[in-house]
Amino acid sequence: MADQNEPQTPQRPALERVKTGIPGLDEVLQGGFLRGASCLISGKPGTGKTTIGNQFAYHIAANDGVALYVTIVAEAHDRMLMHLGSFDFFDPEVVGQRVHYFSLVNHLTEQGLAGGLSEIRRLVRAHGASLLVIDGAARFEDFAASPPEFFAFVGQLIAELAIFDCTTVLLVQPNHTGEAPHSIESLVDGILVLEDRSFEMRDSRLLRLTKLRGSSTLRGWHEFAITNSGIEVYPRLESSPGAVKQERPARQRRLPLGIDGLDTMLQGGLLTGSTTLVAGPSGIGKTTLGLHFIVEGVERGEQGLIASFGEAPERLMSKADGLGLSLRHDIEASQVHMVWQPMPTPPLDAWAGTIVASVMEHRPQRLVIDGLTELAQLTPFPDRLPAFLTALGHFLRTHGVTAIVTAETSTAEAADLEIPFPDAVATLDNVILLRYVEPRSRLHRLMSVLRVRESGFDSTVREFTIMDRGIEVASTGSSAESVLADVARLPVSSGSGEGGDHPTGDDHDHAGGTTSEDSGRR
Repeated sequence: MADQNEPQTPQRPALERVKTGIPGLDEVLQGGFLRGASCLISGKPGTGKTTIGNQFAYHIAANDGVALYVTIVAEAHDRMLMHLGSFDFFDPEVVGQRVHYFSLVNHLTEQGLAGGLSEIRRLVRAHGASLLVIDGAARFEDFAASPPEFFAFVGQLIAELAIFDCTTVLLVQPNHTGEAPHSIESLVDGILVLEDRSFEMRDSRLLRLTKLRGSSTLRGWHEFAITNSGIEVYPRLESSPGAVKQERPARQRRLPLGIDGLDTMLQGGLLTGSTTLVAGPSGIGKTTLGLHFIVEGVERGEQGLIASFGEAPERLMSKADGLGLSLRHDIEASQVHMVWQPMPTPPLDAWAGTIVASVMEHRPQRLVIDGLTELAQLTPFPDRLPAFLTALGHFLRTHGVTAIVTAETSTAEAADLEIPFPDAVATLDNVILLRYVEPRSRLHRLMSVLRVRESGFDSTVREFTIMDRGIEVASTGSSAESVLADVARLPVSSGSGEGGDHPTGDDHDHAGGTTSEDSGRR
């Protein structure tokens, strides 16, 4: 039994956070900077350092705090304020009231580092500042007699501001850091690195938190953008614990697609929480299959969500009208919602954030992402796609969402069973392949189920058509077997076999032969 007089171990106090108010950055910081801590923000000119510093300052002011923005330049701050005026976060009413701008050039020139430190100390006390931003902090070294003196000055500055409970942000260019043994990187509590990289014809802004004492962070590079609202950070989905929060999934059941033959092949439909790839060439019917899936869900009292890149909402509804599908009515009744992403495309994680928000808001049971090819173009890092899809699939599964993802194949012929993005597709649960064959100048569409995890399925290749009422799949594989046999008998040099012209463009063209077999749709 423990001695009652033995001193008890005190509970560890929670470290107080100071939120930056920058969307996404506080998530990367796991709640914001630690109050009274120091952070070095490093980046080349134009990467966004000044914008981050000011956006942070105006957020502090908007929450009844006081921020000081100190520069080491002789010029007035009028030009900076003029540029800040284009951002939504800028509030001219708080300038001189809760956001104060000062230059230290005269004090440093006349009194050296000691004079600069004395002036900073006076300003923080006089205004009761809770945030100090020093723009161009590496220029302090110009007023030091030696690197050790610069190092000692920065250490003393950080220590005194911590006593005042003032959070400090030092903005520097990268060539002024990393100069051991007098690098100030070892003195600060956090280091945020900004970069602007070019990937062929595309530029991407990236940030990475390489250090934050006393806190976990979302590690790795994250894309960000500078918009009219200011800085917006898009944490990588696969690194974000909030996006893959564990929830108890609903008991698995089958979700019919509303296409009789295909539902039979899938033993009743797709398992809840699964993610299915529907791959095929342009015009084959991938989007149409997805629309069947969404509309069938509405008929069963389920919410649907469509994420489209190429098809505008009105165009998609018009196509559904032509197929006798009730998509327009379902959208107008708020039973189906759409996330349409036209050009220019956003960063991959900005799109993911929109999907996560839509799922949390509308709680859909069914989702169609049309398509994977466009999705892959949202990131300059194609190797990310498998991890990203794994995280997205996990999020959807734990929130009870069953998804179909369409992807375009580069070939139309049945002989080439090409699956796009094979490493990424390996992370998905099911694969359905759609393809063309054209024996003796007659076009046929074929459908096959290549993989279904945790379930049996019918692997028979079946012929299908797109008629006025949508997709109709043959009840057996006899006609597909006959078509493939015709293809096998055709001489390669005849020019009448596979590889002829194929329809492109509209997924809802009613091209394709009919079949003598029973086929139909519920």
